[in-house]
Amino acid sequence: MSSYRKKHNTSKPVKPKPEPALQPDPEYSNPGVVRSIHTNRLTSGLPYQRPVNPKEVERLIREWDERLLDPVTVSFRDGRFYVVDGQHRISAMRKMNGGRGVMVDCKVYDGLTYEQEADLCYKLDKAKKRLSLSQSTNVLAESGTDAEITEVKRLVENGGFIWALGKSHGKTGEIVSTRALLNAYRLLGGASFTRMLQLLWDAWEGDPRSLTAAVLSGMALFVKAYDTEINDKTFISRLSQCDPDEINRRGRADFSTSNTALRFARVILEKYNGQRGGRKLPYRFRG
Repeated sequence: MSSYRKKHNTSKPVKPKPEPALQPDPEYSNPGVVRSIHTNRLTSGLPYQRPVNPKEVERLIREWDERLLDPVTVSFRDGRFYVVDGQHRISAMRKMNGGRGVMVDCKVYDGLTYEQEADLCYKLDKAKKRLSLSQSTNVLAESGTDAEITEVKRLVENGGFIWALGKSHGKTGEIVSTRALLNAYRLLGGASFTRMLQLLWDAWEGDPRSLTAAVLSGMALFVKAYDTEINDKTFISRLSQCDPDEINRRGRADFSTSNTALRFARVILEKYNGQRGGRKLPYRFRG
């Protein structure tokens, strides 16, 4: 009589030995782990960082004292080591080593997003008081932690402009100014600020000479003073015939007031009213 039960194999199967695997980088967890990493494995120069200043590198070399050095701040993200703070130190160490890479002590954080890295960079630099206004604004724009700066950047880019934040490349639509642009947004609010940018673009098509801090300040005051009285087509038609250099030159030549915005707003008003025909705008500025 046959049995329907399967016979059990009494011998245990031999498990294959796993092939030796390469040791992965250890997992890092906040608040950071200190370890030495070769500089060739470090990635720096991210948009939220200050550009490496050769003079600062030379100063570090002259005053080099390893006893005073903190570990370089690094973020381990997507399988790569990103330098958050310490790129000048790394440049100095490489230069002192004849341009070759070196081992450097790093404090490595794991699990940070790009925006969190930018925020950490901002806080570290702020604590050391190393950031200019344009640099701190750039870091905050990259981190997305400041609602006002994030909104200004969005409106600027939606208008076809580039907010260069102090790093001029002479490109069309490039706005280098930081303070004047932020002040314009605070003076006008989102809708009128957007309109101001549109008028500037339509009149001068992103010519960098029309986007100086002084012109931006004057333009913001002009839009604030006249708002609904401005005919956009008239503005574009008349101001587009005026070279931005003339506005800059005449604004600088007005010594009747120390208020830069007022000096340049006067020139813009004069150019708007300058041609025959059309409704003239009355003088509404204080001063």
